[in-house]
Amino acid sequence: MMSPVPAQSTPRERQFSSYRTLKYGTLADQVGDLWLPEDPEALVVLIHGGFWLPQYGKDLMSKLASDVVSRRWACWNLEYRRVAGPGWKDFNSTLQDITAALHFLKSPDFPQGLPVALVGHSAGGHLALWSQLSPGASPEPCAVISAGGVLDLCYADEEALGGGAGAVARFLGYRDVSSLKREVSPIDMLPPCRVNSLPPEEASRGTVPRARIGLVHGKRDDVVPPEQSVRFLVSSTCARVPCELHMALDEGHYEVLDPKSVSWRAVISMVKESLAAPRVAQAVPLQTQREEQGDEWIFRSRPVS
Repeated sequence: MMSPVPAQSTPRERQFSSYRTLKYGTLADQVGDLWLPEDPEALVVLIHGGFWLPQYGKDLMSKLASDVVSRRWACWNLEYRRVAGPGWKDFNSTLQDITAALHFLKSPDFPQGLPVALVGHSAGGHLALWSQLSPGASPEPCAVISAGGVLDLCYADEEALGGGAGAVARFLGYRDVSSLKREVSPIDMLPPCRVNSLPPEEASRGTVPRARIGLVHGKRDDVVPPEQSVRFLVSSTCARVPCELHMALDEGHYEVLDPKSVSWRAVISMVKESLAAPRVAQAVPLQTQREEQGDEWIFRSRPVS
């Protein structure tokens, strides 16, 4: 069921960190690394990116996992089936794995009763938000944070994100993106907003997550342009779902994978805030306010005064 793996760590972290690779399913990619410090105070789930392609794996997040565990937070760095990889049939394979990996948090291998935060990078940001905008989402984390996430699949498809290779079309098996958007595209899974064109009478089709929604994006990101996060922020605010976007002015797509980056600092800040004060869902009119703080801009949804 599991096999110990020695963790690389700094002297500061070594007193806390070790990880085990656990299987949450029977297939090769249905695994994750559980990092456990002594007496953890929270649990952070990491979901890696890579445009849903099999050449990118959970090792992308190993440095972040080490940083997470050094803060006395447990970490579940998960793997999942990706396009044309072992056992992958279609995009549902990926989505089913994310759901299964999150349900696996109820396993006795995990410390129970801890607050949970989800953090995804790039395609992992898409999967993190998708998991909480889907009906019957489980678990109910205190925060879900997308870093450089692909959050508007229709727009991403129009812009041919993924090096011009059509990453979204490939992920969806070249099916019509617009016909699937309410199932797979986070921005289109919100209640009525400026992008998804849901009429007010169909508000029940949209989902209001209980978690605090955080977005982080590098202003210089030319892999997944910051418009992906900006469009989600605008639509979420319009849909009366509070959201917060931190834009790192001098960073691009990959800097967030460095624990010393401005982007990762923003992720940690939002996790800490959510642990201290989980969001209470309130469907009130919102507006976006911008704050300039040195090396980042922060956009927050605030109630209309």
